[in-house]
Amino acid sequence: MRWLNRFRSQPPNSTDNRFGFAVVGLGHIATQFMEGLRDSPVCRVSAVVSGNMEKAQRIARKNRAKHAFIYADFDHLATKNDVDAVYLALPVSMHREFTLRAAAAGKHVLCEKPMASTAYEAQEMVEACRAAGVRLSIAYRCPHTPIYQNLRQLIENGRFGEKSSLRFKGQFGFHLKPGWRDRPNLAGGGSLFDIGIYPLNTARFLLGEDPIAVENAQATLDEHGMEREIRWTSVFPSGARADCISSYQKDLPDTLSLSGEAGSVMVDPAFGYKKPLYFQGEISPVQVDSGGDLHAKNGVFASIPHEIGAEKRTPIAERETPFSHFRLEAEELANAVREGRDTITPGEDGLADMVAIEAIYKAKDLQSRFLRFFS
Repeated sequence: MRWLNRFRSQPPNSTDNRFGFAVVGLGHIATQFMEGLRDSPVCRVSAVVSGNMEKAQRIARKNRAKHAFIYADFDHLATKNDVDAVYLALPVSMHREFTLRAAAAGKHVLCEKPMASTAYEAQEMVEACRAAGVRLSIAYRCPHTPIYQNLRQLIENGRFGEKSSLRFKGQFGFHLKPGWRDRPNLAGGGSLFDIGIYPLNTARFLLGEDPIAVENAQATLDEHGMEREIRWTSVFPSGARADCISSYQKDLPDTLSLSGEAGSVMVDPAFGYKKPLYFQGEISPVQVDSGGDLHAKNGVFASIPHEIGAEKRTPIAERETPFSHFRLEAEELANAVREGRDTITPGEDGLADMVAIEAIYKAKDLQSRFLRFFS
């Protein structure tokens, strides 16, 4: 599979020509990204950018990065040949500015989710990178994992039934600590922007479709009018539906379930990066020839069914190998650039999520509440 080949791109000791990232914004998620690249034979951290030079220099030394800059000097990256791309780990409100500046500097972009504060900004980012001839990839971790790539293949093969019968249920929630996510001018939105986007994007990836309608949208707001908990149903062209909940007010299980006329599966954990992702469930039986050999389509794992028959189902289970999701998405961009192809999660993917998010916020019973954020 393509995801496995990325680990074979270069011999482990070949470091001189590794794909170099400038990490912009040095908070918690940036730390996870830099730790993920430590053992990568494909990528490295070449530069760091922060609002504080002392911090930037300290982090650069720790991660063996050659260059340290403050935000005001970001454009100097254009002269650094060992920086191929930037990883934007900034508040959402800063994504557009630094994507446009990176494109002008001729650097590829790996931008954290959500892509932007609005769909309009996301469109500007896509167009700027296209005009500059650089790749724009959005840092959605789940689509880069073998777990979700295998599930997508099972869906495409009809192993859960027709897409019209599929029903997703995704949830993610925790008690939010004070910070930039509390501020609309920095965060863009509430829990939907930060964590509700996981089940939304994952359902889109697994189906290969964009939602066409929103139903049953409900939200709990704080004193500033920002949503702290939201639930909704996304309806897809095939007839598949995704019931989603995200919350900054309470802990919710990190899970995604899928049920269809021919099978079902539960992914638990589904969206986090601290524990290996895991799924188990059952699908329609695989084909068995007269000799009893198992036929798994496209290399997708399935266990041998207890009984072969139209009414029986095949148990399935898979736990991912502990491997940094951040390394996966970084190496995917590097390989896409070198192979002259789109990434698994291009800028257009992030734009589609922004369109879907705005549709959720502008659903009939939420429109008047959020109009001032998105008008």
